[in-house]
Amino acid sequence: MSRTQDFEVPIQLLGQAGCCIRFPGLTLYVDPYLSNSVEELDGPDLKRQTPIAVRPDEVTDADWVLVTHEHIDHCDPHTLPAMAEASPRCKFLGPAVVLAILSGWGIAGSRLHLAEEMWLPLSEDVSVHAVPAAHPDIQIDEAGRLKCVGYVVRYGHKRIYLAGDTCVREEILAALRALSPIDAALLPVNEHNFFRGRRGITGNMSVREAFELARETGIRRVIPVHWDMFAANAVHPEEIELIYEKTRPGFELLMGMAPQTLQV
Repeated sequence: MSRTQDFEVPIQLLGQAGCCIRFPGLTLYVDPYLSNSVEELDGPDLKRQTPIAVRPDEVTDADWVLVTHEHIDHCDPHTLPAMAEASPRCKFLGPAVVLAILSGWGIAGSRLHLAEEMWLPLSEDVSVHAVPAAHPDIQIDEAGRLKCVGYVVRYGHKRIYLAGDTCVREEILAALRALSPIDAALLPVNEHNFFRGRRGITGNMSVREAFELARETGIRRVIPVHWDMFAANAVHPEEIELIYEKTRPGFELLMGMAPQTLQV
């Protein structure tokens, strides 16, 4: 049996939708939010509730950073430039709008790669495929490129869906079915509602919507994310577990809070 068939993939949760995935020979970060920039730049009511797993200037092991969209809790001005300096060989993948921001922060163009709806090799064994994200709707720029994306990462027979920020749309369901089977998914469950919208928080899927997305697309394990960082945008873990218990959606639920590491 090859290493890509029997390797359990460790996913370290970084809070919000961020994570670090360590494959043999490749360390991948996704939407790392490793600062207090939201509180400092947006508002004092958005105080960080989960610990910073590692200082961004101490991240020396990054090979790739995947960014899903431009919001600062995913594309963080206090995290990504420091990571780029600490991991000088690290490359960045994201939509064109994100790459323009990273370039403006002084990250060299040779390190920036456009997220597209095709397989891109990150190493000999790991590749990634962008899929649409609806935040709150699927948005296309003037060149016809997605402005918000999720990612499916492939390692041997294993596939992991990293949704970023998204609501449910038929186009997303179709993209996931085309890339199935998916072994695990990090799905945001901080539902949009009137009060969050009034505060300027867009929100994502509800817990029930995330579970139904996973059920319809045959995802085998679900890791809820985007529920633990800010009080104004929180979901109680007991609520997530109760809905899972009552609906019995047919996949395995993996609950974790930053900086916990889960095996998938």
